[in-house]
Amino acid sequence: MKSKVTFETVKSHQNAMGVNVTSPVDVATVWCGEYNNTMTQTYSNLGTNVNVDLVLVIRHNPSIKKNYKAKYQGQQYDIVNINSDERLNAFDLVTLRQAKGHTTRK
Repeated sequence: MKSKVTFETVKSHQNAMGVNVTSPVDVATVWCGEYNNTMTQTYSNLGTNVNVDLVLVIRHNPSIKKNYKAKYQGQQYDIVNINSDERLNAFDLVTLRQAKGHTTRK
């Protein structure tokens, strides 16, 4: 794994004027690699309404939740699914779809 992905969530807080605002908060930055589907997985997805842009593999991390956003290589993504494996030295497959209308902070 030679790339990093940052997972973030949105937190609500009060600004200096006492107004409630929401802002992104980084939850975790982890090493990752891009995962390629097998031919069988590709064929099984053709007849379904699966709309994904990228699948990343990360070391199993129970703190990553499906409602988080992911920042990877300058793009922001929504998490479509997390296929977890909780065994020792296990990995998770994180399925991502590019977020619409979002810009990424650098």
